[in-house]
Amino acid sequence: MSLARPISETPYRVGIVGAGGYTGIELCRLLLAHPYIRIEALFAKSQAGKIFSDIYPQFLGILDLVLEPVSLERLRGLDVIFLALPHGESQPLVKALWKSKVKVIDLSADFRLKDAQTFAHHYGSEHSAPELLGEIPLGLPERYADDIRGAQTVACPGCYSTSVMLGMGPLAMSGLIVGDVLVDAKSGVSGAGRALKTGSLFCEVADGFSAYGTGTHRHQPEMEQVLGLPVFFSPHLVPMSRGILASMYVTLREPLDFQTLRQMYQSVYQGQPFIQLLPEGARPTTKTVFGSNRCAISIVPFGSRVVVFSAIDNVIKGASGQAIQCMNLMLGVPQETGLQAVSPYL
Repeated sequence: MSLARPISETPYRVGIVGAGGYTGIELCRLLLAHPYIRIEALFAKSQAGKIFSDIYPQFLGILDLVLEPVSLERLRGLDVIFLALPHGESQPLVKALWKSKVKVIDLSADFRLKDAQTFAHHYGSEHSAPELLGEIPLGLPERYADDIRGAQTVACPGCYSTSVMLGMGPLAMSGLIVGDVLVDAKSGVSGAGRALKTGSLFCEVADGFSAYGTGTHRHQPEMEQVLGLPVFFSPHLVPMSRGILASMYVTLREPLDFQTLRQMYQSVYQGQPFIQLLPEGARPTTKTVFGSNRCAISIVPFGSRVVVFSAIDNVIKGASGQAIQCMNLMLGVPQETGLQAVSPYL
């Protein structure tokens, strides 16, 4: 039974915690076009008391809300809350709102991993709500839609993780992969967030191309948790604002041709509105998914070796758009509601 209210009725009241970051800004932009939603409250820590449209003039006359400090009482009065916070900051809020009537979509890393020791190892701190780690489904709609539909709280995966889990998912599920999944992925600078960091400054990034976090990146255990395979991951930073291109390399137990592999992917992703399987010989680019919630995938077999390419917009399919896709499932509306935008050509 659908939980969606008719468009003519009172819309769902939405709050965004961490509205001043890139993810929060994109949530605002996308939700303004959602027919079932009204943005009721925006929350921020350092910018509390300021008017949102004064900071981001593109929202002037459209979203002139005052940024509020976080208040549990205020949060409990909303229908849906997005937590666009750094890791560690969502834990007390999710715990306090657990079993409330509020639907919570957490975009931080706090509830993605199911094991408290794994979390502590990769994030350098003990988890304050380990009892909830196995209770909150991962917000990857193409794989966990049924769990998301019935959930009160969802934990959205990381941007790199999304590109890899979608690109490699059908092959991993086939049981044909031998050994590690090797992942080489490139991301735009927005993946580092809006906070001031030396490594994100223009002069540090422009005209350069660098690897970081090889074998140690925090998204690697997310990939392993979902794929059920060992992953060796090397991310790279490229001088563009947004986008991820992931190149994944695996060896199979037996050679498979393109048509067999494509049928495997089609059977898994049948009816998924945001998966684009490219024809033989085509390759995805970040430009063709820029500003959209799509994931473009191409499969390239070389006998028993296979290369899979996956491209997403890290701020949308890797964060805000996927979060809204999860919200749609939780509210009982079509997944693509408010997310139909096609990438601009220029």
